[in-house]
Amino acid sequence: MKTDLFFCGDSDTYGMELEGLEKDHTKRESLRFSNLVAQDLGKTHHNISESGACNDWIVKNTIDWFEAGNVCETAVIQFSAPRRWGYYDSEEVYQNMPNNNYKFDMKWKEDQLIAHQVYYESIWSMHLELDNYWKNLFFLHNYLQYKCQVLFNTLSTKPVPGVGKYEKFTTNSWYDLCKNIEIGEHRIIVQGHRCPFIDRSKGLMGSHPSAQGHRSIADDILRRLARKT
Repeated sequence: MKTDLFFCGDSDTYGMELEGLEKDHTKRESLRFSNLVAQDLGKTHHNISESGACNDWIVKNTIDWFEAGNVCETAVIQFSAPRRWGYYDSEEVYQNMPNNNYKFDMKWKEDQLIAHQVYYESIWSMHLELDNYWKNLFFLHNYLQYKCQVLFNTLSTKPVPGVGKYEKFTTNSWYDLCKNIEIGEHRIIVQGHRCPFIDRSKGLMGSHPSAQGHRSIADDILRRLARKT
C-alpha cells in the first residue's frame, strides 16, 4: 500500500466513543482526527489504531506495517499510557494489558487475569514504565527517520523525569535521548472537549475526545505539518 498519511495509536486515534450508542463506526471514522487531517490536506490516509493499545503494540505494529512494504509520506504516531504493557498469552495471541486500576469484565480469560496481577505485583515499577515509554519512542523515531516525515503525539502528557509523579527520578537516559523530539500532548490540545458519559459497560465512559476534541487535535497536527513545509 502507498498512502499519503499513516496513523497509529490507541483509543484516541481509533476514535473511541465517537460511534455513540448507535455503534455507527462509519461516523466514528469520519469524525476522528486522522480523517479530518486527510480531508483538509486532500490526501489519502490509513489508520491502524486499536483501543487499549500499549506502546509496545504501537511500535510493533507500525514497524510491521512498513516492513510489509507499505509506504507513506507522513506518519502520525500517538503514544499511549506509559503503564500499559503487552504480552503473548497461552495461545500465542498478543494482548494489550491495561493499567493496574482497570475494572475487568467477563471477556477476560483466566490467564490474562493472572498475568495482569503478577505483572503489577512483581514486575512493574514507575522506573520501568518511564524507561519503556522513552525507549519505545527512541527506537521508533530512529526507525522512521529515513522512511518518512513523522509527528508524535501522546495520550495525556509526557512522562517527564523530575515532574509530577516522576519527581523522584531526576534523570533518565532514554528521556535524555528523546527530549528534543516534539510530542503533542492530547490532554492539553483537547482542552476538556470530551465525549459525554453515557454507559461505561458500552465503552461510552466520557473519557475520550469529542468531535470538537478531534478537531482540535487535527488543527494542531496541521499547524505542525505546515511548519515543516
